[in-house]
Amino acid sequence: MEAGEVLDGRYRIDEALDQGGMGTIWAATDLGTGQTVAVKVLRLDAYTQGRFTPAERTRRRIELLKRFEREGVILEELKHPGIPRLLHRGYRGEEPYLVMEYVEGISLREFLDVRRPFPFDAAIAVAVQIAEALGHAHMNGVVHRDLKPGNMVIASADGAVKLLDFGIAHLTDPDATRYTALGATPGSVGYMAPEQLRGQQDISASVDLYAFGCVLFELLTGEKPFEDKPDRNKDTQHLEDLPPRLRSINVGIPEELDDLGWDLLAKAPADRPKSIDEVLDVLGDFLPKPGDPAPDPELDPDPTARYRLADGSLTGAASTPLTPRATARRPVRRRGGWLGRNQFAGRVAQARAELLADGPGDRCAELFDLLPKAASDWGAREPIVLEGRLVCADAARLDGRTGEAKEQYQLVAENGEPSDPLVLEGRLGVAECLMPEGDFTGALGGWRAVVHSLSLVAVPDSGRLTSRCREVAVELAESGYEAEVSDLLAWLPEA
Repeated sequence: MEAGEVLDGRYRIDEALDQGGMGTIWAATDLGTGQTVAVKVLRLDAYTQGRFTPAERTRRRIELLKRFEREGVILEELKHPGIPRLLHRGYRGEEPYLVMEYVEGISLREFLDVRRPFPFDAAIAVAVQIAEALGHAHMNGVVHRDLKPGNMVIASADGAVKLLDFGIAHLTDPDATRYTALGATPGSVGYMAPEQLRGQQDISASVDLYAFGCVLFELLTGEKPFEDKPDRNKDTQHLEDLPPRLRSINVGIPEELDDLGWDLLAKAPADRPKSIDEVLDVLGDFLPKPGDPAPDPELDPDPTARYRLADGSLTGAASTPLTPRATARRPVRRRGGWLGRNQFAGRVAQARAELLADGPGDRCAELFDLLPKAASDWGAREPIVLEGRLVCADAARLDGRTGEAKEQYQLVAENGEPSDPLVLEGRLGVAECLMPEGDFTGALGGWRAVVHSLSLVAVPDSGRLTSRCREVAVELAESGYEAEVSDLLAWLPEA
């Protein structure tokens, strides 16, 4: 395609704007209205070059055409101010093209590259507009599947945020045809949910919630939740590692948003918010309100303007639905007032960090209150429940509540496999609690049994346990049992 070419006698091609995996985007002029439009033309060579047989090339070409046609059908159905409108569909020879509303502006990716992090009000204004567009897509059975800052544009005219590129969208209708051969894991690196990375075909709108969590994280902190490390790439971290808390990077972030970010990045879809409406319920409380000052330093374009200038003084602002802002902050608890495993794991990690840094405090007290409900819902043998009990037991022991600590350690020791390091740590904790009671013989016996287990069986992740065994050995030695412990210390693996 070249500048000056006219499509269907109406759309004059002006210049190339961008080239993606499936197509090229051109700026064009609608000769009927004089308006600038965007034309997306399918690249028929995409995914068909390389070492393929003629039959395979033909099959992939057909599938690519069908995928592109589906994008057109999807855009015809989606009618929302946050999604560019489809104006026309046509063919240029064998190449299909889509004519869409042209949005002059800057991509969120480009904006974030120069403003990290966004001013808080601007971050919320962007997030709300994307969430509203996403909610409309989900309501119509469409999962975007490629949510990322590069597919979001902030319009120069009024700061409106638009969600682009439904090229690999997934339809939740079980009768819809699936197109999967053009990529084992459709999506973009750094924004794909764990189930996407595993190549699951039966995905839900929850993958968009995970990607939205990644974008929200970057908006509020200026950082991505996971970056490549020398020994661990970002995909592995998205699959296996807990993300950092928002407040661990930006302490000024409200707790409700910290919890929301944590929920969105849950590994299991069931632990994420049930819908984008739950997300908007939290974000809406923090939107700029009419009369609020502009961001400082100034943003151009300014995504907060439509909310701050909601009296209509901004051109086009009155035509866009506004999300109401609550008159007061209110904590929002999802899933019926309870936490998912992922969020409970975060509470455990926070309490352990507090214990190591400052000793028992508010986080440990909160964890102790949550523990009975966690055990009731998920069972006493659930690993995260055992981990939580150990932290609570350690906090109680350090706080001088030895009897309470001993009870928690005992519950851990009784509810797991004998070689489980958590169970062994529970048995060691019981031994530690016997010393303040004056039962040094019992403490020595309990410590010796744990050391024997460590020496006879390959216990995974035993570093913390080994270190703790050495600490207890010091206490026993200082209490007159140096000879008894010295020989056994050599049996311990290196910490």
